[in-house]
Amino acid sequence: MIATRTLTATAIFLLVSLVAGNASAQTDRLYPVDGEVVIGKIKTISKEGVIITASGKDQTFAAGDIQRVLFQGDPPELTRGRDFILDGQYDQAYDQLKQLDMANISRDDIRSDAQFYLALSQGEMSLAGQGDLTKSTQAALGFVKQNPQSWHFYDTTRLLGDLAKAMGNYEKAALFYGYMRGAPSLDMKVESVYQGGLVKLAQGDLAGAKEDLSKVAGMKPTTVESKRLQTLSKASLAVVAAKEGQAQQAIEMVNDLIKTLNPADTATAARIYNALGASYAAAGKDEDAILAYLHTQLMYSMQAATHVEALKELAQLWTKVGKPDRAAQARGELQKRYPGLSG
Repeated sequence: MIATRTLTATAIFLLVSLVAGNASAQTDRLYPVDGEVVIGKIKTISKEGVIITASGKDQTFAAGDIQRVLFQGDPPELTRGRDFILDGQYDQAYDQLKQLDMANISRDDIRSDAQFYLALSQGEMSLAGQGDLTKSTQAALGFVKQNPQSWHFYDTTRLLGDLAKAMGNYEKAALFYGYMRGAPSLDMKVESVYQGGLVKLAQGDLAGAKEDLSKVAGMKPTTVESKRLQTLSKASLAVVAAKEGQAQQAIEMVNDLIKTLNPADTATAARIYNALGASYAAAGKDEDAILAYLHTQLMYSMQAATHVEALKELAQLWTKVGKPDRAAQARGELQKRYPGLSG
């Protein structure tokens, strides 16, 4: 009887020890852009990507191919903030993330992740006219300086490029977008060329823009993202053609893109209709240009950057066709929805 009790006590002790050991084991979750979630222990993080040990084997994921990483011990505010960001709800993400006390986060990887998402939500809000572009730039720069080996490094350089472009600082924008060429992800390398072409287009360097955009437009896409970038480059090449005096060719180029448009991809659709508006405007067809920009204004208002562009163009076009009241309405909507971008 005594032996039985002793054996039972020993078994219970071993069971409790096993459970305690499992509870203390680090369990992280990595969600790739494509593929199933990987559950294991994060081994290393660098700006090139993440290595996670799962079932005794190391798996490497390149930066740009990772959707998100959930760390054991994540504060609930960070978990909710990430989810809001994935849904594009940056204001709600910011409300959650600003509640975090970074000093009380003991794990460096979690603190770095929280700092990135806080800077990202702040930056995206500013790009939507709901914040200060300069302060958001400082926050993003601060993150990069404090976390130079974060797997979010290249995402942050993209954000910095977007912020610089929104402020009209095209040299800085080109610099930040240029960093993306060093990313291990092919899609990011392609995007770097595309964004560089857009910067040159904004600067009036039509030859330079055409060279960069043609590279992307002429490639053979291997992913959904590279296909999207190819389509966007073709739309921007139409704008280049229009500015070079080939407006009718530009209109035909954009209309061809509209025929194969994926209606679910509202970000791409908005850029294509804005390109159509620019092409019609270059051809002197102001009323057709208005219709194209109205399409963006009414159908794709959730896409801040292209919506702002459409409203600004409409304010000018309505004035040209003798409808100052409609021009005032466009300016009013711009100032109300995007106070930080209406200047």
